[in-house]
Amino acid sequence: MESFIWMSRDEKVIYKEWKVNYMPAVSIIVPVYNTEMYLEECLSSICTQTLTDIEIICIDDGSTDRSGVIMDQFAEKDSRIKVIHKDNTGYGHSMNVGIDAASGAYIGIVESDDWIAKEMMQTLYEAAFMYRTDFVKADFYRFTVQKNGYIRKTYNHLAWKDQYYNRVLHPLDEVETFKFIMNIWSGIYNTAFIKKNKIRFNETPGASFQDNGFWFQTFTLAERAVFLDKPLYMNRRDNPLSSVHCQDKVYTSCEEYDYIRQWVKQLPEKQKCHEYLCSEGRIRNYFFTIDRIGDNFKEDFFIRFREDYLKLLESGEIAETLLPADWKARIDEIIKNPKEACYMELMLRNRYLEIISPFKDIIIYGAGNYGRKAWSALNRIGESKRIAYFAVTDTTRNPSELFGIPVVEFDKLPEEFRQEALVIAAVKQEFHDQIVQKIVGRGYRHYTDSMIFFE
Repeated sequence: MESFIWMSRDEKVIYKEWKVNYMPAVSIIVPVYNTEMYLEECLSSICTQTLTDIEIICIDDGSTDRSGVIMDQFAEKDSRIKVIHKDNTGYGHSMNVGIDAASGAYIGIVESDDWIAKEMMQTLYEAAFMYRTDFVKADFYRFTVQKNGYIRKTYNHLAWKDQYYNRVLHPLDEVETFKFIMNIWSGIYNTAFIKKNKIRFNETPGASFQDNGFWFQTFTLAERAVFLDKPLYMNRRDNPLSSVHCQDKVYTSCEEYDYIRQWVKQLPEKQKCHEYLCSEGRIRNYFFTIDRIGDNFKEDFFIRFREDYLKLLESGEIAETLLPADWKARIDEIIKNPKEACYMELMLRNRYLEIISPFKDIIIYGAGNYGRKAWSALNRIGESKRIAYFAVTDTTRNPSELFGIPVVEFDKLPEEFRQEALVIAAVKQEFHDQIVQKIVGRGYRHYTDSMIFFE
């Protein structure tokens, strides 16, 4: 019970009215399902934010481990935490419950196996307030924790050009933004914008990539968005229960993009570009799914890919002339013969794996066209996470990072890589012998110049 003894009568009235109308700056939604190993670190990072005017809404989606107990213990110590326990109905439903419960001016999302920088919410809130945005998002790190406790993190830029940062933009007027890294948790969203537009998550079972629909809706409907070139969010990549590691979730991306497509069709002011962007997002996600699912599911998914693509093409929802050239070449093979395309991709992937599988770390020597091709080859088979560095002879003529991976001078690489890392010589033929001699001369035991990485 609160004491008002020290207040005058008028002050009590004002205080009670303020209590009724009080709105936190940010409501942070934390969807939780069986993440007891990581939950304390996550909640601690939220509770210690420099922006203290927050509410923390934890949604327990029927956890069967100690997650529920951990949330309740934190709530006992911090009155800003509200815990909602419910039956296991899936990620999408949990997020919708959180949105309905949010009373803050903005909504943030933190996954329960991740954690955030202490200044994240304050930085985002100040930017959102200054620019009057529908949403503001920042760059982030992906990380894994090594056996010795060392945190290995990789900087991820949402955008790949500086021109998209630190200014107000309208996503539909600059459709390149729809190619930015897809995530929903490195930013905050204006609550009035979310609720006015009835932006919701698809309530399919489990954690089945329902973030795609929310992301697409916010980008499509936002008129004022800002991206900050500062990493504030730590996204974990070593949780074995994460949906990105579930190789048997084969058709979840199909279901999610069917949901998005239906949402697009119901837009009161639907434009052709909405359909094109939806289809492009579907194709990108289908490629990701091919890399993610188990080999025994791939052939059937290739066939589904072909069916869905032809259906969208026939209905005029794909602008083939706008698709990237490497996409189009891969799609043409799938359309021609999905079974053969699947076989050839598996065979090529196995050739890559024969070379790289013994090595935890890879260094790509070269940050030019050949270096990019090597990254693309590894990324296509889901192995770009092994790349620790791009190495170059002269850093003054190269970017500081590429695809979120540091670009460093070869002579300044950490010495421990000399014995254990694989170096891919990704340079033009005219420089080949010189670079190989340098690799060997610096004491690197393992290197490859196999041309399959550059085909």
